[in-house]
This record gives sequence, structure tokens and C-alpha cells, in this order.
Amino acid sequence: MKKLCVGDLKVGMFIADTGLSWLENPYLYAQEGMVTSQEQVDALVKDGYTDVFVDPARGTYVFEDDGRTAEQHMADGVLATPDVSWDGAEAMVARHEALRAEMATARKLYAEAMQNVRSFLDAARDGHMLEVAASEALVEQVIDSLLRSDDALVSLTKLKTFDEYTYTHSLNVSVLSVSFGKALHLPKSKLRLLGLAGLFHDLGKQRIPPQVLNKPGKLTQDEFEVIKSHPERGHALCAAGGIKDTEVLRGIIEHHEKCNGCGYPGGLTGDAVHLFGRIISVADVYDALTSRRVYKNGMLPNKALSIMYNMRGEDFFPGMVERFIKSVGIYPVGSLVRLSDFSHGVVVTANPALPLLPLVKVSFDERMRPRAQVLVDLAEEKALHGLRARKIVDCLDPRDYKLDIAPLLA
Repeated sequence: MKKLCVGDLKVGMFIADTGLSWLENPYLYAQEGMVTSQEQVDALVKDGYTDVFVDPARGTYVFEDDGRTAEQHMADGVLATPDVSWDGAEAMVARHEALRAEMATARKLYAEAMQNVRSFLDAARDGHMLEVAASEALVEQVIDSLLRSDDALVSLTKLKTFDEYTYTHSLNVSVLSVSFGKALHLPKSKLRLLGLAGLFHDLGKQRIPPQVLNKPGKLTQDEFEVIKSHPERGHALCAAGGIKDTEVLRGIIEHHEKCNGCGYPGGLTGDAVHLFGRIISVADVYDALTSRRVYKNGMLPNKALSIMYNMRGEDFFPGMVERFIKSVGIYPVGSLVRLSDFSHGVVVTANPALPLLPLVKVSFDERMRPRAQVLVDLAEEKALHGLRARKIVDCLDPRDYKLDIAPLLA
């Protein structure tokens, strides 16, 4: 998909619904359909919309195209960012073994953590004071798990149900933020603070009137101003609950600030936005896009990352999306993929040096029937067989096949 200014729309372009929340992106026009006239474009501009995503594959307008996929474009951008230490095939195998060893512990931790999150969010909604100690202990466990395995807890953030979104989102943003912070080489002392900020980043939404937060139609400007108050409300709740660290509080209040200064509540830009705000904003959007809700299915991770890649430099700060993609992979762990030989498998380890060529556990044949499982290092295959090597040709939704991915990872 491509992000455009509304005024740059042309007849024949197909407007796509990315799944970005209209509650927090009221100026993004997202009603799917073909642009059929210039009058339609003029009306959108007059209505105050500023941005739109278009899908070149679904329209009749002909874009200049270099023949590469969105994933290939992403890979080029990711590899242009500062490199991370990586020791090739041996590191991939070791990372996969760490995933297998940690999965059972991670699943138990995730289930227990959900109880903690449900408790403090419900308490905030009911007007009770925030209790921080249990959440601090939870973040410590999250960090320890991620130190044992980069992937186990992160893979579980993809296995969520729409009816629990309010709770899973807070937990997932904390896990994804700590994982991203670890990839950025933040010390453990900073990861503790970052994890806490991620856990409480949307706490203020519990104090937004339900008739505004759950409104089915488009928000009025006044209602949008109420929504925009949730970072400040969360900041106030956390400060009143005993959180004194300024970095935690800034991560909470600044997670909707944008690189181009169009964020809220402060309209900050550049170095004025704290690193925690920049990290949490990336984790927040990624989890929102890939989450299943009552009103929409979750987007496949590679598609969500493609949309976020097109938001770099405007919504996200230079280098942040690229580094995030580098840490989770263009095909994140747990992705169900189809290979060029029509077999199917699950990504079990990303390859930061060659992001299009992860380690895949091939588990199904061309008709999605179970077959003998085998680990395939796509990077190693390419080195051995060149153009004849297998590669990923599609990413699939496990729910379409009633498939539980977690046992395959373990």
C-alpha cells in the first residue's frame, strides 16, 4: 500500500482500509472503494481529510513500478539502517532452541500477566487508585523471559482474541516495547521503566466516557478532543498512583506524538519527543493493526509492517520503523507462510541480516495437510542453490485454516 495526501488522489486509485483506528486518526480517510471522479477528491479535501492509503493492486490507475514487492522494498530500507550483531546460521539455530525452551514458561507468564492487566485496568475504570508494585514485578518477569528468548513472548502477542483486546493490547505493547528496547541495546534498568510505560500507556482511556470511546460513528471535533486527552489522563493517574520516574511518565503522555508535529497532546516533534514515546508509538500501532476486533480481522504482520513502513518520517521518527522491522522480522516469528514449492510452514526465527529469508519449520504440504516437519534455513538454501532456492511467496492467516500456531513453535 502507498500513503498519499488526499489532494494527490487520482481517478482509478483504490482507497484501502488499513485498520488504523479512526478514533485516533480522524483525518485519515479509510472508506474502501475506487476513486471515480475529481469531484470525489475535492469533497474529501473539503471535509478535512488529509491522508489516505491506496492499494495499487486493486485500482486501475497505473503507478510507476520497479517490479519489486512491498517486502523487498522494506528489506532494502531495513538493511540500510545500522546493523545488528548476527552470526548467521548458528545464531538462528540457537535462537530457535531458546524459543522452544521458553515457550511453556512464556505461555504461563502471559496468562498470569493478563490477570494483572485486567485488575489494574478495571480498577482505573471504577475510579480506584493505581497499585504499581504488582505491575513492576510483572515487567521484571517479561524482561527475564525476553532475555532467555527474543521470540517466545513476542510470538504470543499474535495469538489474541477480539473480546480481550482492551487487556491484551496493554500487555502486548509492553512486551513489544521491551523487546524493541532490547534490540536497541537499552540497559535492563531502562527496560524496566520502558515496560512499565508500555503497560500503562492507555490507562487514561479507562476514564474516557464510554459513549465517546465506543461511539460507532465518526467523532465530532469536541469528541475527538476528549479522546486526545487520554495520554494526559493516564499520566495523571500514574503520577497519583506513585510513579515518579519522569521517563515512564513521558512515555505515557508522549506515545501519540508524531515526527511531523501532528500528534497529541503537545504537538511535539524532533528531539522534544522522548525515546520511550517513540518506541511505544511503534509498538502501539503494530499491535493495533494486527489485532482482531469485533468489527475487523487483524491484519497479517507483514502487511501491517508494510503500512507502518510507509508512515516512516511522518508518523514515526526516522529509523524507528526500520529498526522495529529488523528486530521482529518482515515475517515475524509465528507467521504462516507459503513457499515457492507450494509447501507451507511457520517462521520460527527471523534473520536480521537477510530479512526475507528466515528460518521456517515446514509442516504442511501444498493442500495444507500435515507432513513430516523439517527446519528450512532459506538463507542457507539461497547460498547453496541461488535462483533455484525456495523462498516465501505468500503470508497466510492461520485462522483461515483453524490452525493453532503455538504448538508448532514449541
